Amino acid sequence: MLLQVTITTTSTTTTTSTQQQQQHQQQQQQQHQQQQQQQQQQQQQGSAGETLRLASQAFKAAQAAVPGSVAAAEEAPILLLAAEAFHRAGRPDEAIKAARRAAALAKADGNGAAQARACLQIARAHVAQKAGKAALASASESVSIAQEAGDVLAEAAARVARGEAQLLLRNSASGLEDGLQACVAFKERGDKAGEASAQLVVSAARELAGDSASALQDVREALLLARQGGDSALQARARDECARLRGLTPKMPAPGPQLPGEAQPLLGVTRQLPSCIPSVSGLAALPAQPFVGATCVVGSQATKRLSGLVSLVTGASRGIGKGVALALAEAGAIVYVTGRSSLGQESDVVLMGSVDETAAQMQKMGGTAVATHIDHAQESQNAALAKLISQTHGRLDICVNNAFYIPKPDMMFFNTPIWNQPMRFLNEQTAVGGLNHAANTLTFLPCLRRGKGVVINISSWGSQQNIGVFPASYLCNKAAFDRTSAALSEKLRSHGVYVMTLWPGSVKSERAVVGAKRSGARLTDLESTRFTGRAVVELGALQPELLRVYSAKHRTVSAADIQAWDVDGYLHQGGLHSFSTGGRSPA
Repeated sequence: MLLQVTITTTSTTTTTSTQQQQQHQQQQQQQHQQQQQQQQQQQQQGSAGETLRLASQAFKAAQAAVPGSVAAAEEAPILLLAAEAFHRAGRPDEAIKAARRAAALAKADGNGAAQARACLQIARAHVAQKAGKAALASASESVSIAQEAGDVLAEAAARVARGEAQLLLRNSASGLEDGLQACVAFKERGDKAGEASAQLVVSAARELAGDSASALQDVREALLLARQGGDSALQARARDECARLRGLTPKMPAPGPQLPGEAQPLLGVTRQLPSCIPSVSGLAALPAQPFVGATCVVGSQATKRLSGLVSLVTGASRGIGKGVALALAEAGAIVYVTGRSSLGQESDVVLMGSVDETAAQMQKMGGTAVATHIDHAQESQNAALAKLISQTHGRLDICVNNAFYIPKPDMMFFNTPIWNQPMRFLNEQTAVGGLNHAANTLTFLPCLRRGKGVVINISSWGSQQNIGVFPASYLCNKAAFDRTSAALSEKLRSHGVYVMTLWPGSVKSERAVVGAKRSGARLTDLESTRFTGRAVVELGALQPELLRVYSAKHRTVSAADIQAWDVDGYLHQGGLHSFSTGGRSPA
């Protein structure tokens, strides 16, 4: 929805007194805001001082408690609060003293969770003292105790402290490993502040290893997570790290004079990137119409449900892939679209369409699009795309595996018995189909673990029953793909990556329309390509807790299970039950 505002001027004369009144009101509002900020700062300082005073009193009272009394039984949690207050006040010696006594009491009482938290406080205090070996010992003990107690969050927090201790000892590899494991644990529990603290450890480890560019990407991600978690202290720390690392990261060279006919720079890079994607053009073509917008917002903020998320849609020149890409762009995501076709060189002269046209349409909708020309049968090109996204964003939030290859000539593919079809038909479908989707997911796995980790594989109900217009090779490929997707879902879910299979219904794609005209078939209950895209948006907007449930219990869903209403207001009936009972048919 594009909002147009028309401003009409009813009078061109404005008195000086009215301007002075407005200026006076603005000054009063600014003064009032400054006073409120000062009051909030004073309240925060007073609250911190009061907390430290009460913690000191509680610590003294716990020390004076008689062993075996009720006060002594409650001593451990009081000491933990006191240790936390001492740590925040910059008094590590008192924090260590309180935490050690709390650890001893918790151990005697058999309270593993409290003992793990006490060891964590000791490790944090040692980190503040720059005592790397002592911090490493306490943090390792906290990790072991938390694992025995089954406290995942306590274990993740202890890994953050152990990672910081490893960095003090200049062990970048060990620190990076602890930081990444903590990131995954916090992400699965939806703890944004904890994930931000772990991301800072990852950034510091990569900087120690000499990778300042990746460290800057990680610390920017930590700043975003800290904002989402509402932790002002972590935000300030991440901002300081961002400012420091920006001074260490090499700046891009200033562009020189452009020669006639040379590709123009776009957002710091040129549109022709043969070094990124071998043998194909880069981000976009047609310098007169850029496809990557720096700032372009259309519609209300409520419609931008996926704002800032990085997504990838394979096979987006036309059909379902194009519809999914348009829906993601409309929801505010940064969308990478892939295809073999480019402007003037369509991969299918009958169906037409290219990723450049898809990207241009996304740009007009207010989205951010990056068109890449790739043959997914080439492993080197898939790896190059993963490297490009990793270097640019550091993560991938939503991966939609949609690319599929229909062997040529397609009339022979659809109308010739399988015993008369060449063997290459099966091999070509497998190369850019089930096998490629699984390999693509594993190629992007590091980026997915650092992002939201949503993988949506576009498959077909042909994996479960026969479809008259498709040959057996197509049905076998889809069945194998669905089973592979289910296996990946089971193995990757514990690593923060959620794999699901999506079945569209009978889709009004370019190929379906052309095929119906050739055969004279009548298509019913047709879904638009954007309908599948809307279902992808709904899945991509789920929180990690629901993503775990869907990827575990509902690995395969139909578009009608997720989104009932199409873009034209049509209500689609049925779902997986209708598919399995033959209630929905393409003809």
